[in-house]
This record gives sequence, structure tokens and C-alpha cells, in this order.
Amino acid sequence: MSHSLFNIAVRYQSQIQQWMETISEDLHPSQQDDEDLVRRASFSVRNGAVRILSYDPYEHELEAKVQDVTPVMVTVSLVEEQVTCSCPDKSLCRHSLAVIFSLYMQKFSLSEWLQEWRLKKSEQLSLLANKRTPRSWDAIVQSTFNAVSGEWSWKERYYIDNSINQMKQKLKKFMPFEREWQPLYVVYTRTVLIRLLFEVSSDMDPNLFRATIQTDIEDMQHQLMILSSKPRLFAADPFYDALVSQVRHIVYELEVMPDLRFNLFHAFWVILFTEKGRRESEFAYLEEQKSFDNELFRALFCVLLKQPEELRAITDKIQATDMPEWMHLAKLAKEQDDLLSLTIILHAMRPHIFEYVNTYLSAWNRSVFVSKLYELYKSIDMPDDEREQLFWQFGSFGVRAYSDFLIDQQRFSDWVALHHRFGSTLDYAESCGMKTVIQEAPETVLPLYHVLALKEVRERSRHNYKQAVRIWKKMKLAAKKGGKTDYWNSYVNEIQAKYRRLRALQEEILKGNLPL
Repeated sequence: MSHSLFNIAVRYQSQIQQWMETISEDLHPSQQDDEDLVRRASFSVRNGAVRILSYDPYEHELEAKVQDVTPVMVTVSLVEEQVTCSCPDKSLCRHSLAVIFSLYMQKFSLSEWLQEWRLKKSEQLSLLANKRTPRSWDAIVQSTFNAVSGEWSWKERYYIDNSINQMKQKLKKFMPFEREWQPLYVVYTRTVLIRLLFEVSSDMDPNLFRATIQTDIEDMQHQLMILSSKPRLFAADPFYDALVSQVRHIVYELEVMPDLRFNLFHAFWVILFTEKGRRESEFAYLEEQKSFDNELFRALFCVLLKQPEELRAITDKIQATDMPEWMHLAKLAKEQDDLLSLTIILHAMRPHIFEYVNTYLSAWNRSVFVSKLYELYKSIDMPDDEREQLFWQFGSFGVRAYSDFLIDQQRFSDWVALHHRFGSTLDYAESCGMKTVIQEAPETVLPLYHVLALKEVRERSRHNYKQAVRIWKKMKLAAKKGGKTDYWNSYVNEIQAKYRRLRALQEEILKGNLPL
């Protein structure tokens, strides 16, 4: 049948060419419906969904079957250039177009026709790019998004990332030639793209898009810093106003991934929109959004506009789930040298730390989070009893921070007791300031060394005996430094007597030359 289909295409070559020219004129890639129609028809052809059933050379008619969700029958009148389909669509449908494409590709290159047809959109988008208006740049992003997203399945993470990278590459082609416009173009088009991704995720599984959007927002922070460092063009004012509207739509009107929406909002209002008047205007607009859960966002403006009393009232409503966002606000207050706001935020966060760390954080992120949080707490004044409560909130993940505090307080016995309590290894204890403790109060670490060494001995292997002797050597130096020579010699004799039957251990002790 493929050979006869080729013969049919050769016989009606002029009609098919004319038909394709008419289709090219009637359909335009900038129209979403037309673009979807051509894309789906070409997809059917590439996947072998078109099957020719019969050809009547006298009536010049061709019958074909197109495999869709439900198979459909298509009848083509080759001389009159008319086509009918059994599907409900009365106009030119994807099934009819797929059959025409199948005929055309027997003699000509369908890929070249598709490429030339789509170039019409590129030409139109180039004209839009040169108009330099928010509406024209919106159209560029929307058109690029529609063209690329339609080519992939949005149910697979790999396809999503691939599609978004394609969109970004296509958007670069329309970047203004003038360097002073380029940073704004990047920020604006990326913002519109993020908005479209948020909107798509609202109708699908947001987790498919979370990592991609989070990465884009992190990159956006970098792009905003570049833009904010450049002189602002007078002609760019409409774009800045439009950016405010884009961010408002994402933050106030969408409901998915509130943490990422806050991160985006934070980036724009901290990095780009730094004018006090614009911030006050946005704060007033935010206050009008009664149906929007805006406590975090209000707190952001309280920090930016230095309104500590209003901030204090908001912090009464802190919840454990919002801890990362409040940590962002605490960092902002510290960067602005606003110790009052920083103190208000950190005091309000303290009761929720334990719940957040142990319930909402993954195990491998807990220590990092606690370390970063304690760096903020070190910047404010706190009574010792409150700081003790803070370390209780940190739990085992705050051992390093608590160790630093105890060393600062010269509470070396408590430092040792802490590492006894949590069963620290030698390496971990040393990373928590053991060197300083030995320098200041060497006698206090002797019990800790003893426990660590016996733990190795209990493993009953040559390797562990060597490790035990290594620890005892450190203990020997600490005893010598603390003036505990007699204690140390007595201790070594007792160890040798207690483990006299462990010949390998005795050999390692002799090799280590432990007695003073």
C-alpha cells in the first residue's frame, strides 16, 4: 500500500501542493488552536496512526483510517481538494490533516514544511520583541510556552525539565540587542514563565514542578541582583509596574506551593523594589487582600519598613510549618542591622524549633538547619536560662551549638557531660571544641577519654585495640597537662591488670608506651 500511496501522491502532486499552500495560508502558528491542530496531525503521522484503506481512481477518492482514542474514517476528494471525517468536528480536523500530511510526505519533506510554517511565528515574535512593551513580551513567553509544552508529556519529570530548558533557549533568540535592555528582558520573561509553571501546577501534581520552580526562583535572585545593579531606564518603568502585577498574581491569586510563592515575593521586594514609596504602596495593597493569608508577607514589609511593634503582633501567630520563611525574615533583619526586629522574630520562633526540627525536617537537614539558626541567635542578647531552653529545643542536633556556648561560658565540666549524654565519638567531640577544653581544663576530659577507649576495647579486635591505644595516648597528654601524672600511671596499671588476658591489647599498650 505504501508504494501505491506514493503513486497516488505523484499523480495528484500539483493538487496536493496547492492544498498544502492553502493550509499554510489558512493556519497560523501564532494561533494556539492552529498550532495544536498541526502538532497533533504531525504526531499522528510520525506514529503511524494513518492507514490507507482504499483508492478509487475514477472518483479520485481516497479512504483512510486514523487510529485515535476512537478510530475514525477519513474520505479525501483529491481533485476537488475536499475532505470529510467521521469525527464530530465539522471544520478541518487533525485526522483529515494527518491524511493530507501522509500524502504530502510521499513526495516532499513534511519536516521542512513544518519548519517553514513555524518560522512565520518566529518572524511575528521578532516583531513583538522589538515593540518593547510588557504585553508584547507576555505574548512571546506565552507563545513559546504553548509551542514547547505541547511537544511533551507533562506527566514525566524528565520531559518537564527538558521542555522548560527548550523554552529558555527559544526565549534567548528574542532578547534585545541592546545590552541595557537584556537584564530586564531576562527577569521579565523568566517571571512570566514562572507564573505559567505555577498555573500549570495548579491543575496537576505540584510536586512535579516544585524542584524546577525552586531552582528558577534561586536563579531569579541572581538575575534580580544583576538588574538592580544597572541604571534604570526611564522607558523600562512600564515593565517594573508589570512585574509587580505578575508577582501579585502569583502570590495573591494562586494557592499552590505557598513557601515558593513567598520566596519569590521575598526576592523581588528585597532585591529589586527597594524604593520606600513603592514598598509602602504594596504594603497598603497587601492589607486590602482580606481573603489572603498574608501574615508572613506583612511581616516582610514590617522588617523592610522597620515597624517593630506591628511585627511583634504578627509573630504571635508563628506556626512550626512556617519556620523556614521566618528564618528568611530573621536573616533579612540581621542584614539590615535591625537587632530589634531580629530579636522579636527569634524569640517568637524559639517555642516552635523542636517541633519543626523533629517533625518537618528530614534527618540529614536537621543539623545544618540548627547550625544556621544558632548563628542568628548568637547575634542577640538572651538570658542564660533562655539560651539553655533554646538548646533544649535543638535537642541532639544542637550539640555543636551548645558546646560552643558552654566553652564561651567556661563550663568545661558541663561540656564533657554533654558529650557523655549524647555519646559523641572522638572525632565529633574534637570538632565541637575539645582542643579548647583540653587547653583550659585538661583534667575534665579524662572521663570522656576513658569511656571512648573502653568502647573500642569491647569490640575485641586488633584494629579496635589500636584505636583504644590512640585514645589513651591523647588521654595521657591531657593527664600530663593537668598535672595528673600519678593518677595516669595508676590508671594504666589498672587497665593492664583488668585486661591481662587480652594478649593483643597488652601488646598494643606496650607498643604505645603509655606509662609516664
